[in-house]
Amino acid sequence: MDKRHTAENVSEQLINTFGKWDITNKILAIVTDNAKNITNAIPLISPEIYNVKCAAHTLQLANCKIVHSTLAKTSLEEKQELLGLTKTTLLQSCKTRWNSIYLMMERLVLNRCAIFNVLADRTITSQSMVQKLEIKEHEWLFIESLIQFLKPIYVTTNIFCTENNSSISMIRPLLKQIIEKHLMQCHENEDTIVQTLKQTLASEIKRRFSLEWDSTESVLLEQISSFLDPRFKDLDHEVLSNHEAIRSKIKQIINQNNYLEPNEITTASQEQQNKHRSDLEYIFGINNEENDLTKEFQNYLAEPQLRFTLDPLEWWKTRYSKYPTIGKLAKKYMTITATSVSAERCFSTAGNIVTRKRASLSPENVNLLVFLHQNKQLMI
Repeated sequence: MDKRHTAENVSEQLINTFGKWDITNKILAIVTDNAKNITNAIPLISPEIYNVKCAAHTLQLANCKIVHSTLAKTSLEEKQELLGLTKTTLLQSCKTRWNSIYLMMERLVLNRCAIFNVLADRTITSQSMVQKLEIKEHEWLFIESLIQFLKPIYVTTNIFCTENNSSISMIRPLLKQIIEKHLMQCHENEDTIVQTLKQTLASEIKRRFSLEWDSTESVLLEQISSFLDPRFKDLDHEVLSNHEAIRSKIKQIINQNNYLEPNEITTASQEQQNKHRSDLEYIFGINNEENDLTKEFQNYLAEPQLRFTLDPLEWWKTRYSKYPTIGKLAKKYMTITATSVSAERCFSTAGNIVTRKRASLSPENVNLLVFLHQNKQLMI
């Protein structure tokens, strides 16, 4: 963009791009990071388009609400070799690097013995340096507690950032598991500071992801997608009193046929007109289409919930003909990604291609090279 990256200019650029790609009337949601100019730009495009904020980024913002030293690298590697450890460098935390605090502390604990040996070697470290760098026993225990506390965030972020089958349908179920099975569980002799950090993080996650939703509010896009995901369709992650509101919203969308393309609506209308009705059906005022949709919805509800480790897309592939109406809805909502990481990776690829030594590449060639790199696994 040549213009300033204001919300108005960003929305204008997106509208022009959608028109160029001929997808203006096909957009259900736009996945973005949490930058204000981007999130403010989406409503300017259309109030009917959902703005899905990157789940991984939002989780890290909640993580930032809570809560080095340089050692002789050569000496550390020597001690690691003597102890039979893999040679690894120590890591430092960085605000712009997700999970860097967790990774830093994990690496410290892994190399605890090697670090102790380096600090004990007076040919490498002086007494005054040791006093500054030495980690006391109670501090090691605290670090180990923090690692256990932060690991669920690290693992969940990685799940959200996978490019294969990382749908927004996973967001609410996974976050509920984090809170109930990790943050709300108190271990024996757990530090009171860690307990406070857990409570703070749980509160931030609930607030940022609207987990304490109730049926008086508008049904969220994530809830619709979760219902259409055979792994979470029973809505066990939602409060029982909210189940009916979510299911009613799904029925409303189905009945409105808002998810169908214009050509599909015409075809459905023609099929309805051509459908033969018996005299008895006419007399009793039976609506075949309505009955079919109701039966399909009830049968989908009666399906056993898929195990969370299995592939929901494979499930839909084998049952699409059985539930064609709900299947069309699942195609549209379950393909919305949980994060904007794929786009960020694409930007990184472009940055690696266009360097100072390759600054004369034409835009067309840059596009082709990025496309080839991002799809190279399909060409093997």
